[in-house]
Amino acid sequence: MDIIWGSFLTIFLCTWTVICLNIPASDDSPWKLLRRRLKWMIWAILAPEVVLTIAIGQYASARRSAKRFRALGHSHWTVSHGFFADMGGFILHQADDDQPPYPVNSRQLAYLVEKGYIACPSITTLEIWDRSKADTMAKLLTMAQASWMLVTLIGRGILQMATTTLELSAGAIVFCTFGTFICWLSKPSDIKRGVVLEMKVSTAKILVDAGDLAARPYLHTPLDFVAKQSFTIGYEVMGFFGLRCDDRRRPLVRLPNDRFPDISTVEKFALFCMTTAYSGLHLIAWKFWFPTKTEAVLWQASSLVMVGTTVFYWVFETIMARQRYGRWDKYWRILGLAKKQTKVVTGPVELTSEGVEGSRAGSEEVGATNGHTKLPKTFDKHVKLAAAHADASKVFVRSSTVERMDAFEMEQKASKPLPALEIMLLTSVMMCYVAARLYLIVEPLTALRELPSQVFTTFQLTQVLPHW
Repeated sequence: MDIIWGSFLTIFLCTWTVICLNIPASDDSPWKLLRRRLKWMIWAILAPEVVLTIAIGQYASARRSAKRFRALGHSHWTVSHGFFADMGGFILHQADDDQPPYPVNSRQLAYLVEKGYIACPSITTLEIWDRSKADTMAKLLTMAQASWMLVTLIGRGILQMATTTLELSAGAIVFCTFGTFICWLSKPSDIKRGVVLEMKVSTAKILVDAGDLAARPYLHTPLDFVAKQSFTIGYEVMGFFGLRCDDRRRPLVRLPNDRFPDISTVEKFALFCMTTAYSGLHLIAWKFWFPTKTEAVLWQASSLVMVGTTVFYWVFETIMARQRYGRWDKYWRILGLAKKQTKVVTGPVELTSEGVEGSRAGSEEVGATNGHTKLPKTFDKHVKLAAAHADASKVFVRSSTVERMDAFEMEQKASKPLPALEIMLLTSVMMCYVAARLYLIVEPLTALRELPSQVFTTFQLTQVLPHW
């Protein structure tokens, strides 16, 4: 019983304390909030890699928000502010507006601040955490319990002591939950109400000023035009199969928890490593004891399917993403399969040492006066341009950060739609993954009916640490 209760307790503590949900709607009942939290706790148990994917996306969005606001001159804006905004912490309201109040994410808020429609919220990090009801002590105790489980599993492996698949599965969930915990370390938890921001102008005025960008009807809130809205499970994924399960009120009264924010290449690589490692941990039980030979073979096959489909998904998705974003176009042009476009230089010309020497060499042909080289007017212009660049270096450094983020957003907006073949193939791969995952969930429970006596041997830390 110690094996069962120890594993279940660790799983429950990790998944319950790590979950940081977005701010609920004002009319959500306590019972609805409890059901929503239980639902996400179950998600964290059955598919911890899904929760990790959402967490790392939210962390990436919060970091981009901090960089953008600081580039706009608001140095008090932190990652916690970005999290607070993306979880629906800021509600737009205008007394004379016919639109009901609606939440805005961090990117939409930055747009409104940059355009001067609202002042940058002055809320501090301390005030945000005062609203949070996160129990730091509970999280620390949970992480201590989870760390001890991982230490126990590693120690039993070093000593070649028998281990149950239930303990291994719990350890895999804990490993994935650690990643989620780190991503949400700066995210406040259990906030019930957001901050209402009074707009200086109406929503209609904002849409008119945006012009063609806001011409299309919105799907979620009137500010959808600011940046591409990443997909959600309830609206886009389930909606594709005709099974929408999202809140259908428009504009949204709360920001959904199941949105997958866009992430960069570095974050995708980190997610690839974490999800592949999570799947690969199940291979450790390759030579574990199972009640029957069939169960052992099914575990081995399911573990291989999980690892294989995870790696295939990331490789295939990386290739297809490059196609959607048009990154293969240059290779098609090299091969002559696409029409080569003429590159137009719109920015300032960089002044290099070769350019300076070339200008000086050209000036010698003009002649000299009083022993000094007579420089052409073009060289004079280059020198003045370089001086202007040096004086505005700080502005360029600040704007380069925003330009990179704007380029990232433009790439997301300009991406081509998913082809039907890719959707069908990924759906088939995900079905194989889900089938394998279901077996790896059921097997640890059924294997408890018959356990070898070696698994009941207690692990002591002194068995692996040197002592006198």
